[in-house]
Amino acid sequence: MIFPRELPDERPKNREEACRLLADWLLSRPNYQTFYHPTFQTAMMSAVARQWKAGGIILHLNRGCEGVSIGVMENRLGLMKEGFKVMTYEGNMADEREFDLHSTMARLEIFLQVLNP
Repeated sequence: MIFPRELPDERPKNREEACRLLADWLLSRPNYQTFYHPTFQTAMMSAVARQWKAGGIILHLNRGCEGVSIGVMENRLGLMKEGFKVMTYEGNMADEREFDLHSTMARLEIFLQVLNP
């Protein structure tokens, strides 16, 4: 299970100690670790999906931000290996004209039918 990080036992004594604690806390956040390798993101997604008892996972392939989309297909394969049903759809957060609503809705309807036969 994923739990929130605990607060330090004592308040920082000075500005430098406060900055070090804050930097350590921010750099150890799971969100940042997911940029290093897709397996970290897959593990986090799997843990969250199991905690929420998700029947399936939908992943966005964002053509507008390559940084966000790095490793998404590897995540898909990893989640499928763990037994999750996974659907992907394409879009562009920077340009809504690159989103096919009709096709995405059709894929979503089929995916939901697979989840709830």
